[in-house]
Amino acid sequence: MKSRYRRHHRIKMILAFGWTLLILCIPPDSTARAQSAAGAVEKLSGEITLQLQGAAPGDLVPVIVRTRTLPDAADFSMVASRGGAVKGSFSRAIRGYSARIPASQMSAVADDPDVERISLDSPVKAHLDVAPRAIKADLAVMDSGGLDGSGVGVAVIDTGVIDHLDFGSSKRSSILEIEIVGREPGAADYFGHGTHVAGILGGNGASSSDRSSFRTFRGVAPGARLISIRALGPDGTGFTSDIISGIEWAIANQKSYNIRVLNLSLGHPIYESHKTDPLCLAVRAATDAGIVVVVAAGNDGAVGSGFGTITSPANEPSAITVGAMDDFDTVTTLDDVLEWYSSRGPTLVDHVAKPDLVAPGTWIVSVRSAGSYLDTNFHDFTLRLSEYKSIGRKGDGDGEYFTMSGTSMAAPMVAGAAALMFQREPELNPATVKARLMRSAVKDERLIFETGAGYLDVQAALKETATAQSALSPRVLLADDGTIYVEDTAVLWGETWTYGAIWGGRKGAAQGVDPLAVDEGVLETYGAIWKFRGGSKSIVDNDGVTGSGWIWGAEGSSLLSTTGTVDMLGAIWRRR
Repeated sequence: MKSRYRRHHRIKMILAFGWTLLILCIPPDSTARAQSAAGAVEKLSGEITLQLQGAAPGDLVPVIVRTRTLPDAADFSMVASRGGAVKGSFSRAIRGYSARIPASQMSAVADDPDVERISLDSPVKAHLDVAPRAIKADLAVMDSGGLDGSGVGVAVIDTGVIDHLDFGSSKRSSILEIEIVGREPGAADYFGHGTHVAGILGGNGASSSDRSSFRTFRGVAPGARLISIRALGPDGTGFTSDIISGIEWAIANQKSYNIRVLNLSLGHPIYESHKTDPLCLAVRAATDAGIVVVVAAGNDGAVGSGFGTITSPANEPSAITVGAMDDFDTVTTLDDVLEWYSSRGPTLVDHVAKPDLVAPGTWIVSVRSAGSYLDTNFHDFTLRLSEYKSIGRKGDGDGEYFTMSGTSMAAPMVAGAAALMFQREPELNPATVKARLMRSAVKDERLIFETGAGYLDVQAALKETATAQSALSPRVLLADDGTIYVEDTAVLWGETWTYGAIWGGRKGAAQGVDPLAVDEGVLETYGAIWKFRGGSKSIVDNDGVTGSGWIWGAEGSSLLSTTGTVDMLGAIWRRR
């Protein structure tokens, strides 16, 4: 239908210009062509523009093309005619397709009237005995009469998940495996990241629960139905288009597997607004479909001051963005500190207050993928059997668990908590789950951009009763007085969700910030919605994350990739 419409549309345009020529007898207007070219350039993201500046005419650039209507053969033929190749199409998370397009033809493709936006198909990276007790998951189980996430589907888009005793019986795993990349039969995780994430979320601890075990490594929601969507390769990296394909699958199969939660322990630097970033748009589509999307904040907290380092899609306002704390291997949270690698807000371009909350992320023990890249190259992080079982020396050897650190480990803590909430109240919507998690979090005096609403408390979250129809993370404003102000959640979410309830009364006090000291002149100039102080520009700025040297007004990150991942494990994650 669309291809016929296009031909008819072009015929009408030709006829219209023909009559103009006959009547006015003037040559074609070069201004129209110039306007068309300008319009095509406006459809290109800033990162695409940068890529084109250093590319040869024949270089094939990986892109994601968003279209105004559902993509069809006419779109694919157009790309082929320009020397490009289509990789895949999208119809649920976003409308469009992924492709490789010659640099010299990018503007011509953008000039197609059905093309809305072209973004870079950015590379993405994959960013428990004490930790579950620190977030009171064990108390939550006791208080609730044994909630374990049963009946709730949780999708994990990652490097895959292996068959393991901690994910089911010894004969058959309960993991459902979907391959976006790789076509090997059966469950697999050649990198080792996805298995570890899944264990934190839903491992049952079977390998450390026999009579000889003195430590048990059980996930937050061991009864949840885990769906492994393998979209990252054996090296822990992949492309944005593959992640979007995974999100599309989750949306399409939501009812079949009761998928209520989606975990994304991955990301790439922010290169454009969340309003045009295809990965953020896909996350928003999943949220709108009723799926809670939990995203790791990123591991770029060591870049400059650490502020403005939240990655995509953690910058999406509807997502639950999770930063990492160090629980110091203790149950109490009094000695817990924000980890230096945990990315901090506000987000670049849109200036959204992130992360939304924090959870344990350092030195987390979870299921090991034996023989994987991580297990082979960082074998010191594999637990010995004697570290959790009472055995003789002769019986010691490699155990079934592995230790990792990162916001990748903090995110599944929150995803597991969401699964418990859905098991208790299946009718909840994503906004209510997010708002309850944030309000029930243990409050602190750190800046909003460091710890969000506070430290995850599963027990308290399950006791919350208020509901919300919207829980978009608030924006922040840098006023002329150099102070950063935060939107009022009571206005955005409803009067139940006041600033004090969400953030606490002393947010930022550790940095000398009085959140309630707002000058009346600021309210008169910028509006009453900018009601609370989040800090000052002198504190919350970063000369290491953007090309301009600051985060306010920047068009995107200058980082080529996220940091603090595998290539730095040997230097960063030192064993205590």
